[in-house]
Amino acid sequence: MSRFLREKFAFIFLSFFSILIILTAALGRAQSAATLQTTVGGPDMAAASTVTNNWYRISPSATAAAKKIPASSLGNRKRKSVPALPQPGFYPADLVNHGGPVLKSAEHNLVYFDCPAGPTACWGNPAAFLQRLNTSEFIHMTDPYVGTTANFRYPVGPSVSINQTLQTNVIGQNEILSIVHAAAVKLSIQNSYSNIIHVFLPQGVDTCFDFTTVCYSPDYPPNFAFCAYHGAAFFNDIGHILYTVEPYQNVMGCQVASPSPNGAVVDSTASVLSHEVFETITDPDFDAWWSDHSLVEWGAEIGDICAPVSNFYGQFLDSTFIVGGKNYKLQLEYSNKFHGCTH
Repeated sequence: MSRFLREKFAFIFLSFFSILIILTAALGRAQSAATLQTTVGGPDMAAASTVTNNWYRISPSATAAAKKIPASSLGNRKRKSVPALPQPGFYPADLVNHGGPVLKSAEHNLVYFDCPAGPTACWGNPAAFLQRLNTSEFIHMTDPYVGTTANFRYPVGPSVSINQTLQTNVIGQNEILSIVHAAAVKLSIQNSYSNIIHVFLPQGVDTCFDFTTVCYSPDYPPNFAFCAYHGAAFFNDIGHILYTVEPYQNVMGCQVASPSPNGAVVDSTASVLSHEVFETITDPDFDAWWSDHSLVEWGAEIGDICAPVSNFYGQFLDSTFIVGGKNYKLQLEYSNKFHGCTH
């Protein structure tokens, strides 16, 4: 074969290979963008009512109601300390490994509840943020806690849309679990540490923990105590499911302060979502990484320690930094390596 033919063949092969890579990437993006439709039915409500354990931990809002909740009551699973003498170079806020499971890798599955206009209109396209987070240096802050430095560990998988008429604007915990169950069944997720189901609630919908006054309720400030939370539920039929709940964030008490690079809706949603993602990865069942040696930070997770301060208007003073090639205004996360909050 002549040199000319060899070079031509090599050029054709490399061109074909490049096109194949581009098509594969495009297919991956199309698959991650797939949105399935489902409803919440009787079997989902029955499954929610028989959950054996439902652990959760809230991200407090910048409100008077949140300040009344002691740090020890932000979650409902009792923390168990690990007795140990401080080591040389002791930093009291550092996270301590309590031996529970962590997520070395997991797929994000987003659930869009009652928003026919679509996720971009209602929440600023959180899937796009998670896709950037998956390719970023920021997500590698979890490396020391989960024991791997691999890239692209937390991709975005298929999402679910649930459009359902509500009888009231307040959703209780049982209804949240019904939504989680319906989405998990639709996605064929069972007994999993490989998926995180993110439930997004639209503007105007409140949610409270049953038999409590601990709520996301911008329209009723006396009970407005949290912006979001992450949880682990044990269903009798489909087993262990990890989930987060993100109500509408662009409200005083949860929103980021202006100006923000992508607008208040996008960055407010992304900031609280990243908080819950990092905590689900490093402490999914609330028995893995949390601060154990500080009276101030005791019980706090990777995001809790770095929760931003707020201004007079109840807006969070987050930092602006690059995530996956794009500027976002987000809260920082705690690093045992640097013994402080960073990105």
